[in-house]
Amino acid sequence: MNAIFPENAGLSRRLFFVIMASAVIATVFAGFAPTFYLRSSFPQNRPMSVLLHVHGIVFSSWIIVFLVQSLLIARGSRRLHQRLGWFAACIAAAMVVLVVAAMMEQLRRVHGFPPPLALALSLFDIIVFAILVGSAIYFRTRPDWHKRLMLSATILLLGAPMFRIVLHAGGSANMGRSGIVSTLLVDAFFLPCFAYDLYTRRNIHPAYFYALVLIVLDQTAQATVVSWAPWINFSNALQRLVA
Repeated sequence: MNAIFPENAGLSRRLFFVIMASAVIATVFAGFAPTFYLRSSFPQNRPMSVLLHVHGIVFSSWIIVFLVQSLLIARGSRRLHQRLGWFAACIAAAMVVLVVAAMMEQLRRVHGFPPPLALALSLFDIIVFAILVGSAIYFRTRPDWHKRLMLSATILLLGAPMFRIVLHAGGSANMGRSGIVSTLLVDAFFLPCFAYDLYTRRNIHPAYFYALVLIVLDQTAQATVVSWAPWINFSNALQRLVA
């Protein structure tokens, strides 16, 4: 994939995407430390399957590669960034497959999320992620679009860890409110993106509007379809099929 060039050549401005990638990594680690990264240090209610271990490793690889890609551009290593970009695309494809597999495993669990919720949480996010990454690859010759779409796709992945952070902070008493708070916190990651664009470009790049519309539609769909009778029937039928 083509390099992500800043509109201004100053090192401080190149580092914006490095800072955002670092914030993503910190959020993911904080959210999944008790159940994945530092799992042995916390009491667990159930064992973790091999599939979920692979799922966690591959998703972690994506955010690490995103940070590495941002660092490569910050130091001007365009050719290496391009080569690593196609590896990142393979990781993204593997993520789609793993989400589908993990969704099927979730549907088989007796004490997992209700089927309509489990299906909505998995399916809508990964569809939007695939659209954003696919669009970023398509716009790889237009760095201004490419880097913002990749960042937006990575921000989308923060839904699950952010929800866990809110729960760890004491939000487990009201799951519905925790979901709303975590969603708003994920969307808030776009605020520094807007500020950066206003500072460097004097306007917000349309890639962010394109991405944010898709992400908000995704979040809205997740919240609404779980009580929609056709979706409930479809989810229950799918659970019976894979059980």
